Amino acid sequence: MPCLALVALIPRLILARQLDLVTDEIIYIMGGKGYLPLLLHLQITSNVWDFNYEHPPVVKLLIGLAIYLNMHFGGRFSVLFAARTPSIVSGTLLVVAIYWLGRAPFGRASALLAALCLAVSPWLVYFSALAYLDMTMTMLISLAYLLLWPAIRQPRLYVLSAIFAGLGVASKYTAALVIPGMILFTAYYFIAIRPKLPADRRPSVPWLWWLGALILLPATFFIADPAIWRHPYSLLIQSVLFEWQHSLTGHLTFLAGQYSGHVPHWAVLYIVLAKLSAFVTLPAVFFLIFSIVQLLRFHLNKSNLQVTEVSRISFLLIWLVSLVSTFSLLNIVVGTHYLLPLAPPVVLAGAFGLTTLLRYRGGTLFQASAASTPTPKIAEAGSPATPMRPRIQRRRAIVLAVLMILFVAPHVVGLTTVYAAEGYTSEFFNGENTVLQVAYPGYREAGRWLVTHTSTAANVGLVALPGTLNHGDYSISWYSYNRNIAGRLKFSEAHPDDANLPYDYLVWPMHLVQRGYAIPAAWSSHIVHTIMGGNTIYCFILARNPATIGGFLTIT
Repeated sequence: MPCLALVALIPRLILARQLDLVTDEIIYIMGGKGYLPLLLHLQITSNVWDFNYEHPPVVKLLIGLAIYLNMHFGGRFSVLFAARTPSIVSGTLLVVAIYWLGRAPFGRASALLAALCLAVSPWLVYFSALAYLDMTMTMLISLAYLLLWPAIRQPRLYVLSAIFAGLGVASKYTAALVIPGMILFTAYYFIAIRPKLPADRRPSVPWLWWLGALILLPATFFIADPAIWRHPYSLLIQSVLFEWQHSLTGHLTFLAGQYSGHVPHWAVLYIVLAKLSAFVTLPAVFFLIFSIVQLLRFHLNKSNLQVTEVSRISFLLIWLVSLVSTFSLLNIVVGTHYLLPLAPPVVLAGAFGLTTLLRYRGGTLFQASAASTPTPKIAEAGSPATPMRPRIQRRRAIVLAVLMILFVAPHVVGLTTVYAAEGYTSEFFNGENTVLQVAYPGYREAGRWLVTHTSTAANVGLVALPGTLNHGDYSISWYSYNRNIAGRLKFSEAHPDDANLPYDYLVWPMHLVQRGYAIPAAWSSHIVHTIMGGNTIYCFILARNPATIGGFLTIT
């Protein structure tokens, strides 16, 4: 378990120290620094709670706490890194939970494969290294669902599951989309599976625990959302209506070669297919077909499948299908982080499918064997039992190694070869530029490149939408987090629709090009460098006078 945690933690720590400030991080950091003092001093009526009220505050409070603790212990880390620690911790805990809680329903081998895959997935690692809401929310609702399995025999765990679900919704409203699947599995088990067990093995129906969980879930949400304590009903409705209106009006995003305000229902499948290896998603499709067939045969009494096996299959199937169904209802998906909660069930389904295809039943890799043959004299003397030594089961070890290579290795390769990890796409695609909106802007890398390849003072325009780099507080801005690269270069926020761009150099992020903000004609032939991750372009560097770049070669 500690080794698994380290495998997950190390790449998240490295990336959190490496990545530049990413869109929306500045909002959540400002929220955290504002919310925590209010909560500590019980200033519930303050208007500061209105800042970014459209997202509930749990993760922002954790960000504020991390920044406070960092300052309290001498400011050993940058504010940006401190703000990212809740996501780092949540991403690591998610990996550990998948293995720890996944062993019983899915088997040790499937749980280990899934945990290792999530530990090194470029998609999961990237968003575990940002001060975003989604990784903490994903961890909480995954725990909430996984606890339903032991809760069948230990019904008090329904209460803990409800608490995690409530905290998840208090992190980001989309967490509520896991609740239908939780209810569906519980109902399916007790209505369709429990009656098929022998009477003496049937778990009791825990009505009171269910009632307690149904009460505790909204209560947890309310307790964890001090921003609405002033006027709970009106502020909650106002916040939900903001999200609803946002959904109606849309949000400009890029998907499958075109940009629009809304995304089609199939976007959920497309994004999962793009961000997870084909060696994960294809076995997951096999699991989907296999499990449906198995359940149909079981309920038609045409199968000898054990009730326990049916329960396991249905537990994972309902998690997978319910999340795909509910998240497909989102008609705006500004970035792939919206769909992170799908990663755990998809990866577990892929692991389950792959172990089924390769007929790997798990169990121990070692079996006991006699260390030596006892002599007759020793045997007659009634010696103790012959000492045994472990012997590896070669066939099982070979199959497990093949499983690891197929399921984990592609993500390891992606994580180690795609700079900043965001540019990773599966084997079906060749980078994100024509597939998905690129989240990483790469301003810091572009600034460093300009420092290296220029020799005079210059003005650099960082092209961004208003408020992206500085939301009104210089101490919480791109400029404060990147003081060390300024020097003779002066960085300023430029806007893609500005009529005049009076800069010596421009840094133009790919995500703006994807969303229809084309590079102006006067600058389009002056691209002197591109910042890339694998085959994905993060941003373009443009020079008013390309001759000022050392070793410049015109790119046509």
